[in-house]
Amino acid sequence: MNLYQRAVAVLVAIAALFAITEPALAEGETMIKTVNGVAQYPDGYQGTRHRAPNEDPFISPTNAALVLIDYQPHIMMGVRNIDHDVLINNTTGLVKSAVHFGLPIIFSHVGVGLSGAQPFLEELQKLAPNAVIIDRSNVNAWEEAEFVAAVDATGRNKLIMGGLWTDVCLAYPAIEAANAGYEVLVAEDTVGSITQLSHENGMKRMEAAGVKPITWNVVLAELQRDHARKDTEKETGRIFMEYLFKMDPDKGWEQ
Repeated sequence: MNLYQRAVAVLVAIAALFAITEPALAEGETMIKTVNGVAQYPDGYQGTRHRAPNEDPFISPTNAALVLIDYQPHIMMGVRNIDHDVLINNTTGLVKSAVHFGLPIIFSHVGVGLSGAQPFLEELQKLAPNAVIIDRSNVNAWEEAEFVAAVDATGRNKLIMGGLWTDVCLAYPAIEAANAGYEVLVAEDTVGSITQLSHENGMKRMEAAGVKPITWNVVLAELQRDHARKDTEKETGRIFMEYLFKMDPDKGWEQ
């Protein structure tokens, strides 16, 4: 190869590095084009394909599980940094979101078999009748082999976690799960503690361990992801209306 041919080859290689290519499409997938500001969709369009569970950086129906800890009446009594009605509203929205998208759900309460403590709130249990329920004696759920086994059995690498109280029964297992290699996300508007300082200290401690704070509506938005996924879009909208916007879902957006 002479000097000219080498120079051409180098230029071609550089051009290839900076070439702008369209994203790869799955078999049968159509690239949507916008014409005069309006997207053109084929008949029956159902949105972009779901990413593979291990390649998706966000919560999806195939990579996440919901874990809620110690939502029990006597523990709720100690929550002082967030209004109880607000907390229950947000937690209800979170649980309904997980049920809607078929996420594995684990509810864990403490002291029911050991000392007759009141169990996990019935109103939340009714929302997820297929949830796995783990009773414990340990304050730190991660120190109970049955709890860890239940989490492992979900086969999911992202854990959406909530618990009462933020700095105790939630912080301990959330930190442990993060240390064990799970990506842990805490829906902060579904948790609470004795004081605002207690809550904030718990959140700081978890964040230092790599736990990511979010809000419950982020979970629903990431699970839906694409408005064209019509199989789930309608119920997603109803959950948002009722628990985020406090609207009557039967009346729709025009109310």
